[in-house]
Parts: sequence; C-alpha cells; structure tokens
Amino acid sequence: MKKLLIAACIAAALAGCGGSDPAGQQSPKAMARMGNLAAGRVAPLPDTPADAGGERVVQGGAPGSKALANGKMVLAYYSGYSNNYNSLTKYYANVNAVAIDFWNITSAGAIVGNGDPTPSNAITFLKSKGIPIYGCISNVSNDGWDPLISHAVTGAKRATAVANLVAFAKANGFAGINVDFEAVDQADRANLSAFSAALSTALHAQGLKLIMTVPAFSATDENDPYNLPFDLAALGQSADYIQVMTYDEAIPAWAPGAVAGSDWMENALDYATSKAPAAKVLNGIPAYGYDWVKEGEGSQLFWRNVPALLTKYGVTPKYDNNVNAITFNYTTGGKKHTVWNENAKSVTMKTGLVSAYGLAGTSIYAFGMEDASFWSAVNAGLNQ
Repeated sequence: MKKLLIAACIAAALAGCGGSDPAGQQSPKAMARMGNLAAGRVAPLPDTPADAGGERVVQGGAPGSKALANGKMVLAYYSGYSNNYNSLTKYYANVNAVAIDFWNITSAGAIVGNGDPTPSNAITFLKSKGIPIYGCISNVSNDGWDPLISHAVTGAKRATAVANLVAFAKANGFAGINVDFEAVDQADRANLSAFSAALSTALHAQGLKLIMTVPAFSATDENDPYNLPFDLAALGQSADYIQVMTYDEAIPAWAPGAVAGSDWMENALDYATSKAPAAKVLNGIPAYGYDWVKEGEGSQLFWRNVPALLTKYGVTPKYDNNVNAITFNYTTGGKKHTVWNENAKSVTMKTGLVSAYGLAGTSIYAFGMEDASFWSAVNAGLNQ
C-alpha cells in the first residue's frame, strides 16, 4: 500500500479523460475472455491502411517517456479493434514492443489465424520503424477459451507446439512469442510450467524471447481454479516477461466496479513480484472501462469515447480515491447506466507503479481504444 500512496501523491494534481470518436466495439477474443471469467471465476476488421509517413515522434504533445530510454518495456497490444491501425501509426513512438493478437493454436499444435485477416499493414509498419513484434498466441477455438487445447499443447503435443511456435516467429521476423492461454485446466499447472520452459529454451536458442500472459491474482485467490494453473515462480524462471492482466477486475457479467482498481492491482503485483523477479513483470493498463445497465448487462467503453458520453448527458465523473478510477451515472431510454473507467490521474498513478515496484515495464490494452491524452498519462507515470 505504501507504493500506492507514493505514486498517488505524485499524480494527485492530474485529472481528465481522453478524446472522442465513434463508439468502439469488442473483439471476439475480449468477449470470450469475459465469458470465461464469468464462468470460471468465482470480429471486427482492422482499419484500412493509411500512409503512415513522417518521423517517429510522440503525437498529441505527449511527453517522451524516460522509461523507453532507460530500457523499460512499454508493450502495447494490437488486436481486432476499430481504429487500431490509425492509432498505431499515430502513437507508435510511445512504445518499444507490440504484441499482435491475431493467432490461435490448435490442439494439434498448429498456428492458425483467429478469423480476422492477418494485419500485414501493421506488421510492415512496425518493421519499418524497428519496433519488435511478438506474435500473441491464444488457446481459443469456436467454443471460446479452450482448456482442451491448452491441455494438449502443454502435454502430449508440447514438442510439436514448441517447434511450430519457434518456426512461426522466425518466419514472420518476430522478436518472440506472447503466450496467452486462459481457462487452463488446474490439473495442467505442471504442464504449463514445463511448456513455458521448453518454449523459452527453444526461442532463446534462436535469439528470440517469450512473454507469458497470466491472470491478476494474489495470495487470497491463488488457489482459485482459474488462477491455479499459473505457477508464477516457475513461469518467472523460464519466461523473459510475465505480463499480468491487471484489468477486468469487474466485467459486465458481474456487479459494476473498478475495471483495474489500484488496490487490486497492487495486491496482484505484490504477489507476482514475490514469486517472479520484478524485473520480468509487466503490469497491465486498460484503455477502456465498462458501461453497466445492471449486473449481467453492459458493454465495453473505450477511453476515447468517454468525453463525448459525459458531454451528451451533462454529467461529471467522480474520482474514487480508494481504487483510483472514475465512475458516473447517466440515464437513457428509462434505464440508469453505471460507468467505471480510467482518466489521466488513474493511468498516471498505475503506470507509476513500474518505478515503485521496479517492474520490467508496462503493457497497454489496446491500440484503437485510446487517444493522445491516454499516452500523455502513460508517459507521465513512466516518467516518475
């Protein structure tokens, strides 16, 4: 908690939200994650390519990040959200790694597309700017996050999966692989750790790196069936980075609440850094929140769409200092909505935890949800 207080005091003068644009939409993977969280815990196309051009400069007047110069990782996810390519070409100078989230793995260990066209435009653009790309691979099938797939590829098909992942990264000129396995069967805890070790060894032999994505949890819920498969001590020994998904603390399936509350985030980071080296851990920062009608009914709300909503309904958000997030209500169609989201103060505080904990860096979810003011807040926190 001391870390939170230090970072919060530094960020106390900051406030505000991002810009406006047409409403965004959730990717199939995001919806699958929410469905999986709701059950297991107690796709739009990329934008048309534009001529990127120009120099690598931070857009929108955002201050440059000392974290980048000091070797901290600022990883952003590129998934199937509207405006993703436009966002990438505007704000790429704020990051030094991108995980492209367009592929799945089958139970046979084959790497396949997730249904959206491969974002060749984004890959070409990132390579032209010299920004390392990680291929993000998920255990998603037509049924959503699939424990049968993770069981197969971490067990009987481990050698095949490892060989295919390494070949996939090399063939595409990627810096490495980001494994995002969710809804893993708790019985596969040892298998997942062994899979990470084998994949890391094979990638390192080719000069490539491994990012392992894990849920956010602490000592109080480490034995939850959703979290138990992730042995952070073992994963921290083999992987180059542990990307902790410190977002989706609350989702529409549950009661309204902070999506990335600072207390919850710090508890997860306390636990993660007690198991794995802090110098390998990335916290996760959402560029979104949720808009609830009631428990079980709601939708994702991008950062860039918050100001227009506030203006439309003439409401002022409340900043909750207990969780460092904003919340507000509005009524439309006879229904009262409850919104929880981030603002500049909350994002600055949460990216400031990189320095407070001595983390490897931070991860941003995701390109297309944000605007320049979001990156200003990210950099303000990283510059602490």
